[in-house]
Parts: sequence; C-alpha cells; structure tokens
Amino acid sequence: MAQILHFTDLQRICAPDGPPPRVVTVRRWADREGIRYKYDRRGGIWTTLDAVNAALGLIDPQPEDVREEDNI
Repeated sequence: MAQILHFTDLQRICAPDGPPPRVVTVRRWADREGIRYKYDRRGGIWTTLDAVNAALGLIDPQPEDVREEDNI
C-alpha cells in the first residue's frame, strides 16, 4: 500500500521555509508539478508518495481509474 501524504506534509514540501502556505497555494503547486491528488473532508488535499514519485519521473504513473458514468 502506498504511503499517504496529508495536507500538512504537502505544505512542508511546497514551502519548506516560512509560514505554511494556504490550500490554494498548495493546490496550484501540485497542479504545476503534475502531482495527482484528492480532496480531504476539510478542504485540503492529500496524495501518495507514489503520485509524487510519478510526477518526478521516478516511477511510471498508474493508469487513472475512469468510471463509465464519467464518459457520458
């Protein structure tokens, strides 16, 4: 099972120095870096270590799960 990176982890990776960045800043950073993520119940985001490694090109990205309902 992949290691989960919570919003606070992503804040530290996004901006290691200074105050913790806001949700919108972390989301924009993740989008810019190509990191796939999901939203948590508090409005933050979370991802996996595998997703970060895939964005860095260290491993092949996993195929995205597509539901049949989404193809309509």
